[in-house]
Amino acid sequence: MIHQTAIISSNAKIGHNVTIGAFCIIHDDVELADNCVVGSYSELGLTTPLANVKQLTIGKGSIIRSHSVIYIGSIIGEGFSTGHHVTVRENSLIGNFVQLGSRGDIQGDCCIGNYTKMHADVHVGKFSNIGSYVWLFPEVLLTNDPTPPSENLQGVTIGDFAVLAAKVLVLPGVTIQKDTVVAASSVVKTDIPEGMLFSGNPGKVICNANILRCADNPKIKAYPWRKRFHRGYDENDVQQWLNENKQLNMAHKKV
Repeated sequence: MIHQTAIISSNAKIGHNVTIGAFCIIHDDVELADNCVVGSYSELGLTTPLANVKQLTIGKGSIIRSHSVIYIGSIIGEGFSTGHHVTVRENSLIGNFVQLGSRGDIQGDCCIGNYTKMHADVHVGKFSNIGSYVWLFPEVLLTNDPTPPSENLQGVTIGDFAVLAAKVLVLPGVTIQKDTVVAASSVVKTDIPEGMLFSGNPGKVICNANILRCADNPKIKAYPWRKRFHRGYDENDVQQWLNENKQLNMAHKKV
């Protein structure tokens, strides 16, 4: 269903069962796959000379909520979903089932893996590289300019399954390894090794994150979180995580 007030270029490709809301603008060279929903006042394929390719592809079953703007030049996987007033700039490669919270800002030339989830007001600086199954909680800020303003931009790298709690600030060029947990309001100036808990301003490594326990049940280890939290994830992934946990427990018993 396409609202009568929507403006859609004849050069756009619209799949089957797509819903486009009131006062949307769909520019040239936009491809919306089947079963997508675009909320009112959204704009897709906004042109920019910074785009490497003049095409925007959005995968099937994506939900783009009202007042969102996605520039030309990106490839976005299936099951993508946004909150309201989200911006995604050019040359971004976004995997499957990624979630961007309201007022999220992806500044372009970024890579985001599958099933990564961002809450409201997350800013992802240009050249950021974010893995799969990452959690970025409200107001996380990934910066990229060590001597602002400059042309020497250095993106942040975040490994799979990492968790950055609310209001974390990550400085340019920092690498946060797989399974890391960064505590709320921390300032990350240095690389963080895999599986560590990092906290403070200035921040530092505190301990191995697998020491932490769930607040509602101290018998359960909180991290790596994939051993205990499975809502919204593919059944095959969940089964793999459970098998890995089982094998690890068996190895520990043998020792």
